[in-house]
Formats: sequence, C-alpha cells, structure tokens
Amino acid sequence: MAIYNISFIGAGNVAESLSAGLKAAGHRILSIASRSGDSARVLAEATGAEWRRDLSVPPACDILIIAVTDTAVARLASEAVIPGHTVIAHTAGSVSLEALGRERGAGVLYPLQTFTKGFSPDLRKVPFFIEATDNHTLATLRDLGNVIGAGAWDCDSVQRRHLHVAAVFTNNFSNFMMTTGEAIAAEAGFDPGVLHPLMEETIRKALRTGPAAAQTGPAVRHDGDTIKSHLELLSFSPDYQKLYRLVSKMIAGHHMKNGR
Repeated sequence: MAIYNISFIGAGNVAESLSAGLKAAGHRILSIASRSGDSARVLAEATGAEWRRDLSVPPACDILIIAVTDTAVARLASEAVIPGHTVIAHTAGSVSLEALGRERGAGVLYPLQTFTKGFSPDLRKVPFFIEATDNHTLATLRDLGNVIGAGAWDCDSVQRRHLHVAAVFTNNFSNFMMTTGEAIAAEAGFDPGVLHPLMEETIRKALRTGPAAAQTGPAVRHDGDTIKSHLELLSFSPDYQKLYRLVSKMIAGHHMKNGR
C-alpha cells in the first residue's frame, strides 16, 4: 500500500472522520486549513498535522482533500495555493468534477454516509464513489477508498448527484420524519423517548427485509377511516396534515402499483 502525505481544506464533520481514518491506515496528515480557525487547530492537534489559517498547501503534499460545504468547493479550489504535483479531490455529493478547475490531477472522493461531530461512523462500512480527470488520479482515489472504506466505485458526476438525492431521502428526510413524530408525541404530553424503540426496529426491519417489504400502516392497508381520524388529530398543524396526506397518498399509490 502506498503511503500518502495528505492535507485538508475544511475541518468539519467529514474532514474529522476522513483524517482520522486515513491516519489510522498509516497515511500522514500534513496540514489542516480552515479560515474558521479553532476547528482546524483542534483537528490538526488530533492528527499530528500542521494548522494553517490560510489556504496554502505544503510542498510535500501528495493529495489535497477539500471537505467543505458544497457551495464553497469551487471558490476554495480556485483560491488555494496548491503544488503542481498535488492531486486535489473534493468530497461533495452534488458538486461536479469540473468545479475543481483542473484538466488533470483532480477527482472526487464521495463517502455515502452521514457525518456528525463526535459521532464518527465506522468508515469500514462506508462506500466511496470516485471520479477523476485521469487514470493516475482515479487509481490514487481508489486506493484511499479501498483502504479506509468498504470499497471504491467509479461514479460520474450525474450518477453521483442521483446518489446524493437518494441519500437526502434516506437520511435527511427520514430523520425529519422522526423529528416530526417526536413533536406530535410531545404535543400529546408524552416523552418523545417512547418512540425510540420504534425507530430502532424500523431501521432494523428495513435492513433485514428491504424498506418496501417492511412497510406497514394505514396507507399501505388502504384504511381510509384511520387516515381520516389521524388528519383530524393533526388539526393543530396544517403543515403536518399536508405532509401526512401527501406521504399517505404516495405510500398507497406505490403499493397499489406493486400489487399490495
């Protein structure tokens, strides 16, 4: 396995997890740069790297990973002072390869996972989706994904945007549904924690049988009376009523189409 000197621009959730995983795999973290200051300093100390407040990259850097919000990738890539031999890669799901502004030595290393400060996922279970301007860069990113993750799969920018949308439904939207459920339980005077065993079982069952087969509830049973009763109970929130009505209609339509 090749050992790389790696620098980061960005010190948020993704940078925290990737830098720790790369260091554990034997790679050297040279520098962490972030204009926000303290977060980069803390991450640099944790990885034995140099903390840089500007966007310059050490001459010895083999790979620069830009792990920032999607809207900042292109701007930071253009502002960074990067050695000519350094491979540059971003980690964003919805940003094209072209945003890096290079014809060679540029790529994407997209981890399909949710990242939260203090709750680093097990990277060995995370699939990485890669794209690059040239074969050498693609091979380099494949090495990283295979060493620290569940593997690396070639994926162009259009495919990756589809994956990113799928991830939003799978993670962001489902998480908001649980937030909504807790709010409704609290409205009735219950501790939202009563829903936590249900959350755990929902995910466990979906992984075991597939989410479509695991679907239960009044919509999949086409139980109009229960749906009507629920909508009446949600009269305190027109937004919740609208959400309930739309999702129930989509569930019923999906399963009717598939013969359930």
